Amino acid sequence: MKKLKINTSLEPMDEWTYESYVSDYIFENVCIEQNLDNVTIDGCKFSKCQFKDCSFSFIEGMDIIFDHCEFENVHFNQCSLSRVHFISCRISGMEFSQSLVQDTLFQLCKGHYCDFGGSTFKDCMFDINDLTGSGFVQCDFKKTSFDKCILNSTEWFNTKLKELDFSSCEIENIAVSSDKLTGVVVNSSQALEFVKLLGIVVKD
Repeated sequence: MKKLKINTSLEPMDEWTYESYVSDYIFENVCIEQNLDNVTIDGCKFSKCQFKDCSFSFIEGMDIIFDHCEFENVHFNQCSLSRVHFISCRISGMEFSQSLVQDTLFQLCKGHYCDFGGSTFKDCMFDINDLTGSGFVQCDFKKTSFDKCILNSTEWFNTKLKELDFSSCEIENIAVSSDKLTGVVVNSSQALEFVKLLGIVVKD
């Protein structure tokens, strides 16, 4: 896997703001080990790429596909992503904090111990992902779905669960704020798990 200095593909947009722009590129089998700030990425595809020890701050990303990519010690901070697909990616330990994520798909990803703290998700889909031990603390979800995901030992403190449907997911040992449970959708067996979270003792 060759290393890529992504700066060689950037073109200045505005010499006063020092923003950069990446558009309509296909990156395949490359390793990216560079911090990026205030960059716009539009219409790109990353296939079988490795992102390692990177911090992305104030990134604006649109129409991006990450296909079979690996993220190792990667931090997204205060980013804005729209129409982005993470397909069959290894995202374990990835930090995704204080970001706005819209029309985005996470599908068939392995993401143990991710940190999504403080992020807002609008019209997003989490489809068949393993997110064991991940944190969704102080997140805001609007029209977002979780389908057949493993959410065991995840944390949802100070996050409203209204209209989130966990009925097809695994949710053992999740941690939530009891005053944020109103409107969550679960199946009958999961309901007992939530009863325990409320401190209610069930006797047969």
